[in-house]
This record gives sequence, structure tokens and C-alpha cells, in this order.
Amino acid sequence: MVPIILLVVGIGIILWSAERLTDGVLGVAASFAVSAFFVGALVSGFEPENLVTGLVANFEGLPQVALGTVIGSAVFMLLGGFGAALLIVPMKVEIPRSAILVMMVSLLLFGLALLNDGRVSRFEGFLLLVACCALMFRLYQTSPVLLARSTDELETSKEKPSSRSRALLLVGLGILGTIVGAELLVQGATGVIQRFGVSETFVGMTIVGLGESLEETARMVAPARRGRYEVALGNVVGTTIILLTLNLGLIALLRPITADPWVLKFHAPYLIACVVFVGALLLVVKRLERWAGGLLIMLYLLYLAINVTYL
Repeated sequence: MVPIILLVVGIGIILWSAERLTDGVLGVAASFAVSAFFVGALVSGFEPENLVTGLVANFEGLPQVALGTVIGSAVFMLLGGFGAALLIVPMKVEIPRSAILVMMVSLLLFGLALLNDGRVSRFEGFLLLVACCALMFRLYQTSPVLLARSTDELETSKEKPSSRSRALLLVGLGILGTIVGAELLVQGATGVIQRFGVSETFVGMTIVGLGESLEETARMVAPARRGRYEVALGNVVGTTIILLTLNLGLIALLRPITADPWVLKFHAPYLIACVVFVGALLLVVKRLERWAGGLLIMLYLLYLAINVTYL
């Protein structure tokens, strides 16, 4: 039971720490005049728990778990997390159409890096990092970024240095917590693999991928309930871009990563199909109703069923 306990505790610490980090980053970024969509894409899209877990897993010789923090997490976010959010709150599609193109470019780069030889080298990892910076800057340019702030808002921000200190403290606490949680999660995953005979690929793509992205649903539902659909959808676009470029790039930069044949045959192609399908929905549908959420949930259940079949 110890590996399972470590796995659960690790996921719990990571989720708690990620929320503290998100609050801190939002507090630090509050003084900048940026659009709600871009803030949602950048802040919610940045997945420190996925990144730290992926880095630790790859460093400790669990490449499929590391890939699970990218591929498995992206699949859950696009299908399970986004689908559950739509079941709770239908959303209007209020994002720049060019943002979908940026998301598709990140998918293309991911496919070229991983599927050309089944391995992401350090050089390819570096190129993915450069691409991430370029894509996020493009996202910044194509969204209504510069917003005027009133004099009162500026004065308020100057009068509250303690809130800035608190935000920085939350950032530090969040980073520390994700590191501790990631180490526990990887130790738990290693124990599950060794003691229960479960494949590393299954653990990485399902258990770790799902556990690392559970907070995505809350991050989408909360702003959508207040009518800020652009923030919720910014999470979808930003998370996809950052997972497929920044996270994978840093993981490969630490140590070149090779995918299991089953990852290349099923998991990566399934992710590619998911991104294309969700991107098409965002381009074609003006309002995503609960039927879209139900469809996405069904596609995720299909993904889980296939994984269990080949357990």
C-alpha cells in the first residue's frame, strides 16, 4: 500500500501547490495590463506540476511517465477536463481565431519532434523551447493585449506592497510544493510499476496524466461561471501550447527521451486527433453546449478503455 499512498499524497500536494502557485503568479501579474485571454493562456497554461514531475521522472529513468505528463495530461485536459467543464457550464467561444492556428503550430512541432524517430533529442528540446517563446509572443500579439488601467487602479497597486510580497511568497511555496509532490509521485509510480506489474506507459499516460491535470476543470469552470469564457478557453489553448513545446522541450533538454512503441502507435496519434478535433470545435462552433462536453467525455472514456484493454 505504500506506493499507492505515496502516489496519492504526491498528487494531492502537487494539486494544492499548483493552486498556490497560480494565485501567486496571478498576483504578481496583476500590475501588468494584459488581456484576460492571454493571462488565462499564460498563467493557467503554465503547468508547473506537470513540468516538475516530468523532469523528475525523466531524471530518475522513467521516460514514459515523463511523456505521460505531456501526452496523458494534454489528452485529459482536452477531453476529460474540458468536457467536464462544459457539462457544468456551457461556454461562448470568445477567443481570437488566430489563437487556434498558434495551437495547431505547436501540435505540428510536437509531431515533428517525437514521431520522426520516436525520440526527442536535446537539440530538438531546445528548438521546442524557442518555438514556445515565439508562439506565446504571437499569442500575445494576436489577442487584445494592451488594456488601459485607470489612475485609481495604479494607485491601488502602489498602495499594496504587502499583497505583492504575499504573491511572491505563494510563488515560492508553490514551486517548493510541486518539487516535493513530484518526488513523492514518482516514487509512488515506481513502486506501483515494480510491485503490481503495471506497465510504465499505462501509469504515465493515465494515472499520472489524469492526476496532474485534475485542477484544469476547476480552472475552466470558475471563470466561465462569471461569464469570462475567454479566460477558460485561454486555459485550453495555453495549456496545449505549453505542454507540447515548453514542457516537452525542457524534459528532453534535461535528458533525451525515447517513446515506447505503444506511445508512438496510440497515445501520440490520439493526442494529435484530440487537438485537431477541439481546435475544429473552437473554430466552427460559436457556443459550446453540454452535448460537446458529453462528446469529449465519451472520447476520454474511449481512451481509458483502450488503455485498460492493453494494460
